[in-house]
Amino acid sequence: STTYPLVMAQQYFLSHQGVSPEKIRKAAGLLEQGYEKLTGFESENNGYEWFGGDPGHEALTAYGLMQFHEMKEVMPVDRSMLERTEKWLLSRRDGNGGFLRNERALDSFGRAPAPTTNAYILWTLLESGTAPVELSREIGHVKKISLQSEDSYIRALGANILFLAHDGKNALSLASGLAASQEKNGAVGGGKTTITCSGGDSLKIETTSLAVLAWLRIDGRFAPNVESAMKWLFERCKNGRFGSTQSTILALKAINAYDKAPSRRIPEVSVWSWTAGLSAIPFLLRKNRKARSNCLTSPLQ
Repeated sequence: STTYPLVMAQQYFLSHQGVSPEKIRKAAGLLEQGYEKLTGFESENNGYEWFGGDPGHEALTAYGLMQFHEMKEVMPVDRSMLERTEKWLLSRRDGNGGFLRNERALDSFGRAPAPTTNAYILWTLLESGTAPVELSREIGHVKKISLQSEDSYIRALGANILFLAHDGKNALSLASGLAASQEKNGAVGGGKTTITCSGGDSLKIETTSLAVLAWLRIDGRFAPNVESAMKWLFERCKNGRFGSTQSTILALKAINAYDKAPSRRIPEVSVWSWTAGLSAIPFLLRKNRKARSNCLTSPLQ
């Protein structure tokens, strides 16, 4: 749970000037330790489970697959492990557009309703590079559900899924619906639950972050929605976190996507990534994508 936020922070470090090499080296060392620990939880017959038990857990494996996919941008990741993890998840399709479910759950992870779980697993597969043609039945299933759903979290997942599946028309329809659900303060309301059964601020952070990812991808007309949502997200950071681990990850994913987008009016605000051994990593988001070293002070120094 602590490694994934560090992955997002390292992505930021490596894409900006002014970050000390020592800070990057120390972050890399922590990532290597985290990677070794995480891969130790692979199940005997593939997939992942909290304690390496067998069989694997579908939702947790999907979370891990996307984490490893993000991780390979900043460090070497075993390609054969990625391939067999993807293959295992694909083998867990139920033939009806969804995925089989290991009923074991730790805390709230794994107890989400089937529509939420199916959409989340599908999104992670597409984000991790699985070809849409291999998931046509699942895409069609989530498309139908998300277009009919009143749950903004499912609609946000659906918007990203349909964009990645090259269904621009319906992705735009869902993105427009999310814009209509945006509150005056910038948050996207209407979320019912998430893959980790989040509520309160964490639910809104996860939903809003997914909406930002969709808006950035789909159409420039959503620029005002993005700006308002990002202002709200920046304000949500408390004590080095954006709520729960899952909402922290999605917020940082949205921040990195926003930072990479062209012509964004990136405000000078400090965003703190909560990570193992790096309890506070402030990094300045700036329009020119450069970070001043004195804005990157942290325990890594």
